Formats: sequence, structure tokens, C-alpha cells
Amino acid sequence: MKNSFLKTLFVTVLFISIQQHINSQPKSIGIGKNSMYYGASYYPEAWDASLISADIRRMKELHMNVMRMAEFSWSLMEPADGYFNFDWLKIILDSLHANNIDVILGTPTATPPAWLGTKYPEIYRTEENGLQLMHGARRNCSYTNAVYKKYSERIVLKMSEKLGKHPALIAWQTDNEFNHEADFSHETTMIWHQWLKNRYGSISNLNALWCTQLWSQTYDSFAQVPMPVKAIWSHPSLLFNWNRFINDMIVEFQDIQIRAIRKYSILPITHDGMPGQAVDYEKLFANLDYMAVNNYHSFEAYDLIQSNYDRMRGYNKGAFWLFETAPNYSGGGAQGNTWFLHQPDGSLRAALWMNYALGAQGAMFWLWRQHWAGQEMVHGSVLSAWGKPAANYDDIKSIGIELSKFSDKLVSAPVVPAKIAIVWSHENLIGLRMEEYANGLSYYKDWTYRFYRPIADAYLHRDVINQSADISSYKVIFVPLLPYLSEAFSSKLKKWVAEGGTLILGPMTAYRSTEWTAFTDQALGYTGNWMGVEVDSRIPIGTNSRPSEIPLQMNFTDKTIADAAIAGLWSESLSSQKGKIIALYNNGMHKNKAAIIENTIGTGRVVVLGTDPGKIAIANLIKQYAAHYNIFPLIDAEPGLVVAPRGTNRDDLSLVLVNISNKLIKVNKTAYTKDILNSDKQTSATFIMAPYQVMWLKK
Repeated sequence: MKNSFLKTLFVTVLFISIQQHINSQPKSIGIGKNSMYYGASYYPEAWDASLISADIRRMKELHMNVMRMAEFSWSLMEPADGYFNFDWLKIILDSLHANNIDVILGTPTATPPAWLGTKYPEIYRTEENGLQLMHGARRNCSYTNAVYKKYSERIVLKMSEKLGKHPALIAWQTDNEFNHEADFSHETTMIWHQWLKNRYGSISNLNALWCTQLWSQTYDSFAQVPMPVKAIWSHPSLLFNWNRFINDMIVEFQDIQIRAIRKYSILPITHDGMPGQAVDYEKLFANLDYMAVNNYHSFEAYDLIQSNYDRMRGYNKGAFWLFETAPNYSGGGAQGNTWFLHQPDGSLRAALWMNYALGAQGAMFWLWRQHWAGQEMVHGSVLSAWGKPAANYDDIKSIGIELSKFSDKLVSAPVVPAKIAIVWSHENLIGLRMEEYANGLSYYKDWTYRFYRPIADAYLHRDVINQSADISSYKVIFVPLLPYLSEAFSSKLKKWVAEGGTLILGPMTAYRSTEWTAFTDQALGYTGNWMGVEVDSRIPIGTNSRPSEIPLQMNFTDKTIADAAIAGLWSESLSSQKGKIIALYNNGMHKNKAAIIENTIGTGRVVVLGTDPGKIAIANLIKQYAAHYNIFPLIDAEPGLVVAPRGTNRDDLSLVLVNISNKLIKVNKTAYTKDILNSDKQTSATFIMAPYQVMWLKK
């Protein structure tokens, strides 16, 4: 009787949990047709035109319905200055369209033709040592160079004019994988100084905000402010704003292309970003229409890349895309290295289903046919350079068949809106590269494995958002590893908390100003003045303890969170006039001082983490606060699964489960026992998922 009651209670709680996530009708599925897409990057310019018909037959055999093209073919589009030829590309688009294969076109600005560099060598980026780059690579031009911008605008205008209304075309991509490399030319120096003047107004204001009197760094004019180079230990405020400047120049360069495309085409535009890179997504995607990401992580790191899909969804631009992933293995770089990405059986299928399950509309392999020449010959592909199918061709085909079969179901059952969010920031990634504070810190990995994974492995449905996101629909927001928490975001959080939200702040959050300086009135500046929790002192710990180091231990006043834990990253001693202590340090310099404090603000609450209490404590802490809003784990299972809730109403809720690990994972009692992917086969309420197995369960 007791077991029956507990089972009924668990099913009821699970139903309430998923139902709480549904609060609005989903956006349209994305771009192009109202369907899922599956395809590859296609470079027919490298091959004889006679191969196109055979390529298309193969694409259809694999159930592919989209190709990404043209982002490196400027020299064919404009073989001479002012002479344009898009006929070759139009013929290919015609052939693809005739076979129901859609196309996403990339603007070709990453690889300008040799004639342009010969005529205007100033387009190439100047390195910090004065060496000017030359023709022969990609992304080796200066985003700020007037000539490069002018010619980039012209080729994109012509491309949009000639192809923007072609029936095969469903969307655009700007350039290719923008890099964060700076240009040190005289032209960029002038633009840098003007950027500083626009930002600070006067040099005295800059001096005051940066405290340049230290180390005699005071400037008499903006012209004296240097471009930071690796050989100099530069001022943190200089480095932080240099990063902002580079990102602003990338965005300005992209905006030129966006305006050019939109003169003749109404189709949506994106860029293929790279996870963990320094280019600021928050700025880069602000004026774009849909999200895209390139993921090349090996099977051992599927748990790292999962957060990127939650991040894509968190931008609230509809269904996102996986623009590049290897069909089998990856390779490249100056040494021609290779990486075996999808080695275990079933791992490629699991990697792609993770992408679609978490909200993608499409995935494309890089690349279709292996290059027979050039810098990336070693990269894996769908077809070899000699035209033979890849070793896992049958797997690629079976995935295409499966996606085609379940496309309508994926479209009709979008990802349920999340009520929990965790904040990510490229800008803070840069800040923590120049100032670790906790030795050995890697933003991407530490953010993921310390703070994201405990939530994901607790099977709490979440988004990953940035500081400019609309937070009104969330109930719990976790903000770890965010030294620079902007004043605007702080104000937004204050209002949101007062209206009933729960903010979990830290560790290593809110202690740097907009100029990457410390606050002098209180430790947490913009947030400290309203959340009622003070930092009395701070001690760095780092990411790894030395053999002789004594671990800093902590105890919890609420034993449902944890009994005890080891403090990580750093230790802040917290105090509050009316807050509730959640955990105390029990040894070291902060013995008997508060490590975690909760304080009530309006109808909501703030929880300040003065340290990293470990995965178990973080998972239990967030589960406890989520439960206040009737938000519960989607399933009861061992860690290692991707679990995506999908559906639009209480009658059609379902869970996509993907085992992204190389181990067996037990799923405990669940009401979701009908496997859509396996002919509606009925499973038991408790079952074992095999390595890289995928299930789509309904009640």
C-alpha cells in the first residue's frame, strides 16, 4: 500500500513538474519549411560539374534535405574587380531545388580573392609585432579596414541581388567563424582611439575610472592609450575594453553584411558561432534572426557540449541549428591533426539526437565530400576524396531515415519552455582569462562541470541565458562565475526577485565593475546595495588542492542540502542583518563564518554562495528552491542522460532521453513508458538505457 502511494505521488509530482514548464505557445519551428533538416556543407566549386548529379543522388539516398554553400567562394563570384559571375552557383541551386534540397548560403567574406589583396594589401591584418599577413588563409583580413568593408559590402549586395530570391534558398549565414584576432595597423589604431573617446568622453574620465595614477599610467590624450600586446602586462581595464572594442568591430563588420543582404532578401540570417570562444554571442547575435553553433567535441565531451544547445535555445530566437559537426572524425590545423569524434557504436546518433531533442531544427555535417587539396584535406566527410562512402555511411543514412520519419512529431512537439536559467557570458570568459583569481580556472569547463552539470544531471529542465535576456518567465536563476554583472542586469534581477523570483548568486560573481575594477563601497557593488548580504573577507582557493593543503570544510544548517562539503574556487565570509545562514565554514581563516546565506527580498529571495560547495550541494540546493515553484526533476535516474521535455499541452507531453555516456544508466519508476522511436513499444517503469541509446517516451 505504501509503495503504491509513493508511486502515485511520484507520478503526480512529475506531471506537475513538466506542466509548470508550459506557459506560452511556442514560436514557429524556425526557417524554411516547417520540418526538421539534415544535411552537410557542400563545396561543388572544388569539383567537376559532372559530379553534381551523382552528389544529389547520394544526398537523397541519405534523406538529406539541406546544403550549406558558398562561404569560401568569393574568387569565383568575382573573378576580377567589378566582374561578377553567379551563373555557376545558380545552376547548382537549380539542381538542388529540383530535388527538394534547400540551401543556406554563406557570404564569402572570410576568403577575399587574390586580386583584391594585390590591389589593396592594407586589407590584411597587421600583427602586434608589425608583420602584415598575406593572401592564402581565411579570416586574415582586418574587420576595420575601409577597403575590405567596402568590397565585402559590394559582394554581399551582388550576391543577395542575384540569388536572394532563388526558390532553393531558405536562409543566410554571415562570413565563417569570426575570430577574435586584432589588427594593429595605423588605421585600426585611429579607430581604437576614437572608440575610447566615444566611450569615455574625456581622457580625465578614463584616467579616473581606471585609476591610471597607479604605476604612472596616467594618459594625457587618447592617442597615448596603447593597443595591448602579449609582451606587456597590461592594465586589466585596458584589456577588458580592448576585448569590447574587438567585438564591436566584428559586429559593425557583420552589420554591413546584414544590411546588404536585407536590401534584396527577406530571408533570415545567422552566423556559425563556436562554443567557448572569445567572440561575444550576446553582441554578435543581437541583430541576427536565428541561432547556429558549430560543435566538434569528441564523444568523451558530449556532456560539455550539451550546455551549448541550452544556450542556443536561451536566446529565444526559435529553433536553432547545428551548422557544423563531423560525420565521423575531425581534422585540420597547421599540423594536419585528426580527432576521432564519434568512435563508439551509436555515438553519432546520440550526438545528433541530443541536438534535435534540445530544440534544433537542423544539423549539417562538415563536410559532404572530403577536400582533395588545400588546408583541410584530413577532415572526415560523408564521401571520400575519391568518391567512396565514409566508413559509417550506413549510420549516416539510418539517421537520415529516422529524422525524416519523425520530423512531423518533432515539429508538433517543441521543447517545453524552461523555468530555470543559468547565466553564461563570453565577456566574463575573457575577464577570467586575464584574471583567474582561482588558479587553474577554465571558464568553459569550470562553468559547465561545476555549475551546469549538477542542474542537468538532476534532470531539472533549464535554459542558458545571457545578461540581456528577458527573465520574466523564469522562477529560478543561477548566476555563477560572473565577476562582471552589469548594473542593468542587477536592476533587472532586483525587480524580478522582488516580484517572487529566486536568485542564486555566485560563487565568483558580481565583484568587478564595468571597467573590471573592484568596488570600494562594498564587495558586490551593483548587487550588494540591494540584496542585503555583505562580503566581509575573501580568500582564494583555486581549482586543485596541493598535496599538503588542508581542505576548507563547510557544514550545512539544512541537512537536506548536504551534511558537509569541501569549499572550492574561493572562500568568502558572508554576513547579513536579517538573512538565514545556509552553510558555515568549520575550519581555516573563515571558521564559523557564513559560507551561504539566503535573504528575502519582497516576495522573492536571494541566495549568495560564498564558495563552490560541490555538485551534490548545488544540485540539492537548486532542487529545493525549484520545488517552491512546483518545479521538479523530469525523471529519477543516474546522471548521464539528456532529458528533453516536449509538447504543447498536458495531453501530449513526452520526454526524449539520450544516453550520452559509454555506460549503462538506470532509470527509476516513470510514468513515461511508451517508446515512440521503437514502434510505440511498451517499456517497464524501471529500465536500463544502453550506452548512446535514444528513447522518446510518452505516457
